[in-house]
Amino acid sequence: MKKMAIVYASIHHKNTEKLLKGAIEGLNIDLIDATKNIEADLSNYEIVGFASGIYAFKLHKSIYNFIEKNEIPKEIVLIYTSGTGGLSYAKRFKKYLSDRNITIKSVFECKALDTFFVLKLVGGINKDRPNREDIDACRKFLKNEVKSIESI
Repeated sequence: MKKMAIVYASIHHKNTEKLLKGAIEGLNIDLIDATKNIEADLSNYEIVGFASGIYAFKLHKSIYNFIEKNEIPKEIVLIYTSGTGGLSYAKRFKKYLSDRNITIKSVFECKALDTFFVLKLVGGINKDRPNREDIDACRKFLKNEVKSIESI
């Protein structure tokens, strides 16, 4: 059976972890916590994804550390949560990956609770995110990725 792995980091509010755990239910997808597992054998997976919250305008440092320590496929999927939304964060990561001859096949992003800096004073933004709609949208995204490897 074809398999997918998602290497993720979810620190402060566990937004990314909540999104992923809800979205992968019943799918043949393994989660690897990059904050706890700096090395992993990805050779048994047909597709690998990376997922993170956004910290100081980029993915969590454990994602970068994981990429430096492991053999990464030449094409990956990216998932991230952020307070602002938007694909500008993917651009920065795309440049980092291109320097390593890795490309991003597809991107899923959604807004999530953010209490960074002054936002903390008002209790944060996107207090109800990721929500059921976000989880369902991520699940649909992941099902499409899984479908793409079933034809391999």
